[in-house]
Amino acid sequence: MQLTLFKAFQSLKLDDDTATKVVEAIEEHIAMKVTEANAKLESQLKAQTWLLSAVGLMLAIIGLTPVYLKLFAG
Repeated sequence: MQLTLFKAFQSLKLDDDTATKVVEAIEEHIAMKVTEANAKLESQLKAQTWLLSAVGLMLAIIGLTPVYLKLFAG
């Protein structure tokens, strides 16, 4: 994509330095928008990971309860 944009800007008679700066600015803008879009997804993923970990811990505790009762309650 960078080369295509660069050539398009050159065809508009922009010098190489200006065309390069414009392409870099567009890349930075895209990277920022991708980061912003992913921020919400990352927070949702962290919340789901925490929830699954909590459920897994609860299941492990429930699964070990009979062992604990046999060892210490009798």
